[in-house]
Amino acid sequence: MGGGKSGGSCQVTGYRYYTGLHLIFCHALDALHEIVVGEKSAWSGNVTASRSISIDNENLFGGETREGGVRGTVDICFGESNQGQNPYLAGLLGPDVPAYRGLFGIVANKVLVSMNNPYIKSWSVMGTRTRTGWRDDLVNIPASDGYAGMNPAHIIREALTNTEWGGLGYPESDIDDQSFATAAMLLSAEKFGLSLLWAKNSTIEDFIQLILDHIDGVLYFSHITGLLTLKLVRNDYNIGTIPAFDESNIIEMAEFSVPSATESINQVTVNYVSRQNESCAVTVQDIAGINRTGGQVNATTVDRVGIATAELAQAAAARILTQTARPIASCTLTVNRKYSGVQPGDCFAFNWRPLGIEGMVMRVTEVEMGELDDGKLTVKAARDVFSLDTLALTKPGESLWESPYNAPADALFIKPAELLWWQYAHDVGESTAATQDLVDTSTFFICCCGRPSADAMNYEMWDRVAGSAAWTKKDTDSFPFVGVLADAAIPGITSMLKLRGRIDPDLVRAGVYAALEDEMVGVVSVDFGNNTVTVTRGIFDTVPVSHAAGAKIWFLQGLYSFDTEERAPGEIIQFKLLPSTSLGRLTLDAAAMGTYIARGRMMRPYPPGNVKVNGSRWPASIGAAAELTVSWAHRDRIRQTVDFTSQDTGNIGPEPGVTYTLRIYGQSGTLIRTESGLTGTSYTYPADMEKNDSGLTVPNTSLRFELETVRGDLKSFQVWDITVKRS
Repeated sequence: MGGGKSGGSCQVTGYRYYTGLHLIFCHALDALHEIVVGEKSAWSGNVTASRSISIDNENLFGGETREGGVRGTVDICFGESNQGQNPYLAGLLGPDVPAYRGLFGIVANKVLVSMNNPYIKSWSVMGTRTRTGWRDDLVNIPASDGYAGMNPAHIIREALTNTEWGGLGYPESDIDDQSFATAAMLLSAEKFGLSLLWAKNSTIEDFIQLILDHIDGVLYFSHITGLLTLKLVRNDYNIGTIPAFDESNIIEMAEFSVPSATESINQVTVNYVSRQNESCAVTVQDIAGINRTGGQVNATTVDRVGIATAELAQAAAARILTQTARPIASCTLTVNRKYSGVQPGDCFAFNWRPLGIEGMVMRVTEVEMGELDDGKLTVKAARDVFSLDTLALTKPGESLWESPYNAPADALFIKPAELLWWQYAHDVGESTAATQDLVDTSTFFICCCGRPSADAMNYEMWDRVAGSAAWTKKDTDSFPFVGVLADAAIPGITSMLKLRGRIDPDLVRAGVYAALEDEMVGVVSVDFGNNTVTVTRGIFDTVPVSHAAGAKIWFLQGLYSFDTEERAPGEIIQFKLLPSTSLGRLTLDAAAMGTYIARGRMMRPYPPGNVKVNGSRWPASIGAAAELTVSWAHRDRIRQTVDFTSQDTGNIGPEPGVTYTLRIYGQSGTLIRTESGLTGTSYTYPADMEKNDSGLTVPNTSLRFELETVRGDLKSFQVWDITVKRS
C-alpha cells in the first residue's frame, strides 16, 4: 500500500486487509439506518428491502497512515419469505448454502476492513423494526431525534403471542384487544415510544415486565373476561363514580401502613441508552421533599434502557418521582363481593372511620378471588398518587451539574445542491458586471446542514474536485433550521405542513424560502403553537411533488455555504462540513466526506407553471372519451427574482429562446408521442391521432405526460410528470 525509494528497491510499509463476512443480527428489521464498524459510522441511509449497498470510507480509522477504513459491496438481507441464496455465499460455500429466510443479516463481499492492522473490528447496525401486523396505525411513535420508537403496547402484545422468536405463544383470542388498543392510543398521545432489543439474556416474562415498568402499566388475566388485559396507571378516573369501600362491604382490614415522610424518595435519576448506543442519564428532584427531610437527599436510580432520548427520559423520571416522593399508604382488605368487578389498576374511595380516613383514593394492585362459595375476596391497594397535590419538580443543583458544552461533531441532515438563479441574483447581482462572464454551463456548488448539537455555532465548508489531493476552505456559515414532516404532503398550490417538534421562530418566518427535499417552497405563514408552516409550492425551478412523512425541509434562505469557484456540469465535487462549538471545530480528517455531481442547474430555464389538464389542475381522471388537453403558463428565470411566483400565476415571460417539449405515454407505459418545439401555452391530443399512435381502436384507459422547458441545449431542472385516467 505504500513505500519509498532506497537504492532502487521498494519498501513495504503496510498491507490492506480484505475479507468476506456473513453477520446475522436479529429475526427481523423493517429498515436499516446505519452500519457501524469499530464504533464509527461506516454507512448511513434508509434501506427497507434486500439489496446491495456500497461502503466507501477508506479513512474511517485514519486512512493509510493508521488503520485504514472500510470499502466494498455489502448485501443487505432482510430475510423475506422469498429470499434466495446469497450469490456471494453460494459462490464460496456451494449450492447447499441456506437462504437464511426469517433472519436479518448482512454479507460483506470481500470488503476492505483495515490497513496495517490484521484484526477485524466489531460490526453493528442501527435499524428499526416495529410492524407486527396489529394496529400498524399506532405502532410508530415519532421521537424528538427524528427516528421512531415502537409503541410499548405492541411490544407487549407481540411478546405474548409470538411463536417464532421466543414469545409466550398465547393465541390472539386470549388477548383483550380493546384494552391493548386503548393503551396503545394513550402511549401514542404521550409520545412514549421505546427502542430496545430483547437479546434473550433474560426471560420473556422479565422482558414484558421491563416494558411494563417503563410505561407504568399492569398486565393481568381479567377474572371477568378471562382475557389478558393491559392497563396503564394514569389519572383516568372520576372520584365521584369510583366504588366506595367502607364498613358496609369491608369484612376485615388486614393491614394499613404509611411510611415515614423522611423515607420518601426526593431525587430520581433515570439511566437510558441514546440512539448512538451511549449510556446517558437525567435527574429530577422534589425540592419540597428535600426540605421535609432537612436537606437530606434520598436518591434512587432507575434503568430505562428502552428510552432513547433525553426528553422521554425526563418525562419518565418525573413520573417515577411523582409516585415515590410522598409517603404512600397501602392496605390489604377482605371485602364482600359487592365490588367483585374491581381489577388491578382500578381505583376506589377508601373510608374507614376508626382511623379517620374518608375519601382516600386507593389503586388496586392485586385481587385474590378466593373460593366462589366463601363470598369474599382479598384486595391489595396503594394510595393513588394522582389524588395528591401536584409536585414541583426541578433538576438538581450545582452538585450534579453536567457541562452543557459538546465536542464538535459531524453535521446532520447535509444538503448539497447548486446555486439557483434567484440566489445568484440576490447574492452576486444581476448587473452586466456580475453576469457578463456567465455561459450556459455556468454553475456553482452550495451546501447546508442541520445543527449537530444545541451549542454548535457555525460550520465551515471545504471541498475539492474528485481526484484532487488538496482540500480548500470555501465558506463559513450558520445553520438553517431543518424540520421533519409529521404527515405526508401531496402536490398543491399551497400546503400546510405539520412539522415534528418545535419550530425555530428566529429562522422560520413568512417571506423566507425553503427546500422541501428537492422542491423549493416559499413560507406564507407560521403557526408556532400547532407546529405548522403554510407554504407556496414548487417555486423557482421546481414543481410540486409528493413527500412522505419524515421528509426533511431546510429553511436555508441565506444560510448556506457558497463555493464561488465556477463548476461545470458533470464535475464531481467532494466536500466536508466542519461544525464548531465552544470546545473547538471538527477537524478535516474527522469529518465525513460527501460527493456531489454538478448538473448545471443555475442557467437552465424554469419549467412552465399553472399546468392544467382539460381545464382542471392535475385531475385524477378525465372523461372516458375526452381528448387530452394540456395547458400551461410561461415562466421567465431572468424576470422572476423579486417574489415567489405561485403555480397558479399566469404568464411571465417567457425567457427568450424558450420552447416546450411534451412527451405522452399510453396505458402500457410506452412513449407514443413527442411534441417538441412548442411555443404556445397549450396542446390538444386529437383522439384519432392518439388511436393511431397507440395502435388501439379506443382511447387509452390512462395517459401519462411529461412537460419540460427547453432553451438551446438546456432543459428545465425539473419536469412535470402527471398521470390521468379515463373514466
